[in-house]
Amino acid sequence: MRLGNLSSVVPEWLASYAGIILLVGILVNLSAGFVQSTHSLTIPSMRDDLGISYTKAGLLITVAGAVRMGSAFSAGTLAPRYGSRYMIGIGTIVTGLSMLLLGIAPNFAVALVATAIMGLGSGFSLTPMIGMVAPWFALKNRGMVAGLNAAGGSIAIVVAGLVVPPLVSSNVEAGWRHTWFIFGVLVVVIGLVSLVFLRDRPVDPSRLAASGRPRNSRGVWPLAVYKNPLVWMLAYLGFCSGVSTGVFNTFFGSFLNEDQGVSLATTGQLFLLVGILSIVCGILWGNISDRLDRSKAFGLSFLIQGIGLALFWLSPAMAAFILGSILIGLTMRAAFALCAAASGDYVQAQFASAAFALVSVGAGLGSTLSPIMSGAIADNFDISLVFALGFGASMFGVFGALFLRKPASSPQPD
Repeated sequence: MRLGNLSSVVPEWLASYAGIILLVGILVNLSAGFVQSTHSLTIPSMRDDLGISYTKAGLLITVAGAVRMGSAFSAGTLAPRYGSRYMIGIGTIVTGLSMLLLGIAPNFAVALVATAIMGLGSGFSLTPMIGMVAPWFALKNRGMVAGLNAAGGSIAIVVAGLVVPPLVSSNVEAGWRHTWFIFGVLVVVIGLVSLVFLRDRPVDPSRLAASGRPRNSRGVWPLAVYKNPLVWMLAYLGFCSGVSTGVFNTFFGSFLNEDQGVSLATTGQLFLLVGILSIVCGILWGNISDRLDRSKAFGLSFLIQGIGLALFWLSPAMAAFILGSILIGLTMRAAFALCAAASGDYVQAQFASAAFALVSVGAGLGSTLSPIMSGAIADNFDISLVFALGFGASMFGVFGALFLRKPASSPQPD
């Protein structure tokens, strides 16, 4: 299916239905991005409104991460057998409805249930969406496409940086609730769009043949994926990323606003800076991995991110906060984009969802453990030490990247 004469001025894959798949993928990533990044700016006012500690605030994110980890693994395992379209659409709608529930939460218990459902829906939608990259796009383009998909999550950071501070400033008690109402409605709409426009795989028989995807690939369980050591290494790298970004997303706002006395407006501007840079971050690192290899891209991105986190930890000054935000922004979505691209490198295309599901378990474990661990560190020691935890995780990521190898070339769709 060609979209007019666009193929003469844009890449062939963008001028085909794959371009629509990419656009919907960006929107689904936007939805998941709201889940993962908005808490950083809403937790300070949520803590005051609900009367909860840093540890309980971290527990909210931890529970959401734990549930998301399980749902992502389940979705990735089921997608090759039953298809992805309805999983993505229904999961996104459930995510939006849980945001609305969080917005009306009268106490910690309801907020905990809402964030758990949020993790369930986002995990069930995002993993199959990432898995669609492999059957729809060629190996030589997957890094770039994964980076474009990841830009959706980065746009969520930008939107949160623009929307949340004014909402909270205009209504200190209820502004954080209004944030979740607005994002919840938007995410429900994205879920409906996904149901209408997504397709599980190309309908052109020549594309299916080129991708090596058997016509009867539905109904197959991806057990071989879980025996592949390179997929497990990607899961390890996802774990490192989950810890480092989990620390930043959870306590960036609280550290600057409550501990360092930086105004909420300035904090929001720095968060916006991170978001703007992270939009190009995934595309940048995806392109680097296409031109060089995944290993070098992983190692360099983890190194730069670690330096950024160390600046927050060791140099509590505005200049360091700005430089650290720039470095983190340039790497925030790097591991996500690289894991998404690499998930289809070492397995058959139809099993990319299952590979990314296992990677998501690693990332989910990291993002599940880091908020509660860093919350306890903040309550019992010094909140700046949470960034030391993120720095250590980044350095372990640099080490793990050394063990990845280039994937063997295989016929893929043009």
